[in-house]
Amino acid sequence: MLFDTSIKDKETKRLINEAVGKPYNVVDMFFKGVGQIGSSRMEVIEHSKLFDRVMRQRKQAVFANIALRPKGIIVVFFIRTSNYSWVIPFQYLSIFKTDILVIHGQGEFLKLKITGDQNRKILDKILELKNQYASGNYYGNYDH
Repeated sequence: MLFDTSIKDKETKRLINEAVGKPYNVVDMFFKGVGQIGSSRMEVIEHSKLFDRVMRQRKQAVFANIALRPKGIIVVFFIRTSNYSWVIPFQYLSIFKTDILVIHGQGEFLKLKITGDQNRKILDKILELKNQYASGNYYGNYDH
């Protein structure tokens, strides 16, 4: 799901929170051990068709950040004066890191320029939470 989040909208906020959970707060980060919840910025170097319409607006490089949520991630990128948020629940998320970072979700992708260990902590945390989410919720926590 791709949203224009330049202007605060209650319906968009509700849809995002429904898909990936509410944002972490200070208590979660420091006292409940969640830790880091955001990445440093990375340059978008390639994208799938979902992003064609918004990427045509760019006149310069586009940068993105990853924000962690309890049930997924949000990839936020900035084009001119607009913010766009790509919401990916864990069950649809795949991440591949070689010399670039590739994020796949629901048949779409973004390729991001990443150097060395850039964002290693947040990527490790995302994969850890994705695995926890998948192992606990695949069958809906069905107890025999």
